[in-house]
Amino acid sequence: MPAPYNTLIDPKETPRPVRAGDRATEAAQHPYLAYELGRIPLASFVYEAPGLAADMTEEAVAVLRATYFGMIAEVDAQLGRTVAYLKATGRYDRTLIVITSDHAEMLGDHRLLGKCGYFDGAYHIPLIIKPAGGTPAAGRIVEAFTEAVDLAPTILEEIGAEAPPAMDGRSLSPFLDGRTPRAWRDAAHWEYDFREIGTTGVADKLGLTHDTAQLAVLRDKHFKYVHFTGLPPLLFDLGRDPAELENLAEDPDYASIRADYAGRMLSWRMAHADRTLSGWNLVAPDGPTHVPPDRAGW
Repeated sequence: MPAPYNTLIDPKETPRPVRAGDRATEAAQHPYLAYELGRIPLASFVYEAPGLAADMTEEAVAVLRATYFGMIAEVDAQLGRTVAYLKATGRYDRTLIVITSDHAEMLGDHRLLGKCGYFDGAYHIPLIIKPAGGTPAAGRIVEAFTEAVDLAPTILEEIGAEAPPAMDGRSLSPFLDGRTPRAWRDAAHWEYDFREIGTTGVADKLGLTHDTAQLAVLRDKHFKYVHFTGLPPLLFDLGRDPAELENLAEDPDYASIRADYAGRMLSWRMAHADRTLSGWNLVAPDGPTHVPPDRAGW
């Protein structure tokens, strides 16, 4: 990383990692987390560094975070150069700009590095949109849930095109106009496939096949429910445990909540089944017709 970004951030000023008191306590949360803690090599993130990412000290995490934040600052500077060029060439006002990421980074939280798992640290990503032609809602901050699948429908609507029926997302354009869409999402969902083709770690350590090494998450303002194929679920009460340290899936006081969220997860999966051939009437009198999916509430 070039100067000045390589020394821009003082490691002592970075936030401390969110994690349990020791690795054993962290691993006890769930078999999958124990599996990840025991397999992620530090060398995958720090050149030729020995050992596991899970064994990094807080001092080492601070240095890693300072370096990462410096890289973010460099990206920000390059985005500034791009925006300056668009303005200088008269293209800024008619350019749609979307700034986001494919995933986030654990950066030592829960003794993990990378994008693995189910924690917010790996999936809560930035999203900044500047519409072409301007908007009366400039500077608006939206607290509503959104998902990466909403980006393609948004871009298509902004350029005057229709979203294909197979797309799961819903356009964010009403937010860009200063409005709030009806029946918007009340939760975020994501899935993570942790199979490792060519290795036997998942089978040896977790007793899973390649087809069952996956998880799905339902996360709203109050709870996070994580469903595994072949492993016990997880449930976090985000109001009292925002750090996601206490799994309540087996707590009898939360049994009804767990059942409710499992049912919501099933309904979500069913609603988002492959719709490539859904909604078509091939024998309509005037030829094939198609009814688009109702994305309200998705």
